[in-house]
Amino acid sequence: MGWRFTSASSHGSDFNYDFNTSFTEEQQRSRNVDYNYSKLGNLSDLATTSGSGASSQGAPAEFAAMTGTDIPTYTREAPGMSAFALSDGVVYHTYSTYARGLDALWGMYQWLDRAPKGRNETGPWFRRHDEYK
Repeated sequence: MGWRFTSASSHGSDFNYDFNTSFTEEQQRSRNVDYNYSKLGNLSDLATTSGSGASSQGAPAEFAAMTGTDIPTYTREAPGMSAFALSDGVVYHTYSTYARGLDALWGMYQWLDRAPKGRNETGPWFRRHDEYK
């Protein structure tokens, strides 16, 4: 169809803080964080509400270990996606989604959700491509 989409990265900007997907250490210590249009008392809650499928209390520690960091550092970043439109020099925020709202963007979930056992998740199930055996 010849469609082209311009994309941009938030790397090196305050965007993720403005849209409540990155958090400072001070916010983390305050235990009063806004994410996905609600207040979280503890950033460790992100690991069980951000589409991971894991609901065990050990999930934050497992996810942090999988990425080679500690729980406080791991939970200072959360998933989110936003879309914008530029019209006559004005930027309009047209859409944002967080946590499980991102599932539709991750193509594998659409297939897994239709499988006989669905995602069949009991804990962290994903691995980086070079960790599969």
